[in-house]
Parts: sequence; C-alpha cells; structure tokens
Amino acid sequence: MSKVLRPFILALGIGVVLTATAAAQINIGLTGGVNSATLTGSAVDSLNLSSKTGGAGGGYVNISLGNKLAVEGQLLYASQGFSSGSDNVTQSFIEIPALLKFYFGSSGTRFNIFAGPSVSWQIDCNVNASTVSGNCDTSNIGDPNTSVWGGIAGLGIQFGRIGVEGHYQTGFSDTFSGVDAKYGVWSLMGRFAILGSR
Repeated sequence: MSKVLRPFILALGIGVVLTATAAAQINIGLTGGVNSATLTGSAVDSLNLSSKTGGAGGGYVNISLGNKLAVEGQLLYASQGFSSGSDNVTQSFIEIPALLKFYFGSSGTRFNIFAGPSVSWQIDCNVNASTVSGNCDTSNIGDPNTSVWGGIAGLGIQFGRIGVEGHYQTGFSDTFSGVDAKYGVWSLMGRFAILGSR
C-alpha cells in the first residue's frame, strides 16, 4: 500500500467508526430475577444431586446496531448451588455475559433471541452438611475454580422500558478443580431500562 493511500484509508476507517458510534443507541438498565442451578458431569451423575434455587441481579449496557441487532454486556451478582438430601452447597459469583441480540416484532411489543459467552468469578462458597459446615475449602468436594467460562442462550420480550427474559447457561469449564462437573442454570429475569428502551 502506498504512503499516499495510508492516511486516506485510516481517515476513512476512523470516519466509519465515528459514524457508527454516533448512530448507535445506548440503552442502560437494571436486571434481576431467579435461577435454578444443577451440577452435572461424570463426577456427580451418580450422586443424585438436586437443583437449588437462587437469585441474580445487576445492570446492563445494550448498544443498538440498527433496528434488529444489538450487543449487550451485563454485570451480575448470582447465587447458585446444589443439594444432596439435607446437605447444601451455595456459591456466589460475579458474572459478565457478552450477548448478541436479534429483535423482531412490532414497535410496541418486541421479542428477542440472544446468545453469547459468559465469564464468572467466584466470590464465596459455603457448605452446610451433617458432617461439615463452613467454607468449601475445608470440605472434601474440591477446591472451587476462581473463574468459570460458560455460554448463554435465551429469548425475551420487551414492552417499552420493561422486559422479561428467560435463558439457559451451561458451563464450559469445571466448577471445582479436578472434578468433572459443571453448572447448568435456568434463569428468569426481569429488566427495566433507565436510559433508552431496551
């Protein structure tokens, strides 16, 4: 590429990025709801574990890329866990999903489908069992991994500033170090747009 063309192409690229950014609508809001988590994998399939209900909540930034497409980042606090009889394990995570959303429907009521990766950082893990109670590090279930990768897919409906979404999240990496077990989590989340309408 000639030295004459380089500044022109660079200026053109910057212009395209600035135009796209200016045209994009930024939506900011709050989201929260309930989830049901189950630990699955070869290490726990024979243990007859039960799902555990928890909660999740936080905020989101949704960037519209036209009328039908958007990218969305979320910052959430989520409680997950599992049970075996009267024994319970509860874990708390900070999660950051990065979602691609496709919208369809009328302007008043809009549906969307979405998918994307998610990374979670564990901030707490506790066991409440007949033989041991306290932090997971003191139990025999294994050391929790500090960060866990996963994927999310779901659908939602939006009524102006208010919306409801349901999604499933599956783990790509093990929840506990050296243990073949990952969370599968069903979630039902409400959302409210503080800025914008998504």
